[in-house]
Order: sequence, then C-alpha cells, then structure tokens
Amino acid sequence: MKVQPHCAVTLSYTVKPGDEEPFPFPTGPFRMECLVGHGRLLPPLEQAIMGLDEGDQVDVDLKPGQFVEDASPGRLVPIPVDNIAEEGPHPEGSIRHLMDEARRLQPFRVVKHDGAVVWADFSHPFAGRSFRLRVRVEKVRWATLEEIKTAAQYGAPH
Repeated sequence: MKVQPHCAVTLSYTVKPGDEEPFPFPTGPFRMECLVGHGRLLPPLEQAIMGLDEGDQVDVDLKPGQFVEDASPGRLVPIPVDNIAEEGPHPEGSIRHLMDEARRLQPFRVVKHDGAVVWADFSHPFAGRSFRLRVRVEKVRWATLEEIKTAAQYGAPH
C-alpha cells in the first residue's frame, strides 16, 4: 500500500545536521507513527513520503526554520555565570542550562561571554540549522475512523 492521505504510517528515521557545528544530541534511529494528510507531519516530510511503499527510503533536507522555528533575537538574556548549571568554561556557541523556578533545566546557547555574565539565547538549540532526515517507511495502513476523528478534533500541532 502506498502512503496517501488518511493513512497511518510507521516511520523510522535518523537526523543529521546539515552543517559542521557540534551536535550533542541523539541522531536516532527513531520510530514514529502518525496520520498522513492531517497536518501532523512537517510539510517537506509529508511531501517526500507521499506515494512511497513499505520499505522505501528517502532523504529529506530541511532548511533552517522547517524543523523548528528560527532563532528569536529578542530572547537574548544576560545570565550571571554563577546561575549556570554547568561549571565553566562557557564558550560561545555552547549549550548550557539554567534552572527555573519549578526546578526544571532550561537550555540556552551562549552567544557572548562577558566576564561574570553570559548572553543567553533561549531559542531552540536547533533554530537556524538545516537538517537531513533519512526516512524509511516501515508500515502503511488505512487509518481508523477514530484516528481520523481525533486528528480533526485536535488539529495540527502548534
């Protein structure tokens, strides 16, 4: 069965950055199941798998802003070095963490180190980066009426 709207697909995929910057995150393989044609997949990914059969594989190149929203320059915040969870040094471009009031670690990228303060960008660590997804269609089936109703009820993710 080919991938088409109203199908539930199981995909396995790996993520590779499209640049040479450090990438201290898992790259997969990952698995996911989702409904096709209901705004549940990234548009370039959905377009790339449309019409594929089980076992087919495709590479999907995502430009900056297609995987996660682009960086928000207004989100630069000065952080005292003593408030950073990791002990120094804190080189520019590194990912560090600040503990919030609920005791959750909030990741940020060090934009500038200025003595006892770093300027932190709280945009998603993947913002502004390109990626290549290597995707394999593991399974394709017709979605159930319940799955279609649920997708319509909750709409596309934000």
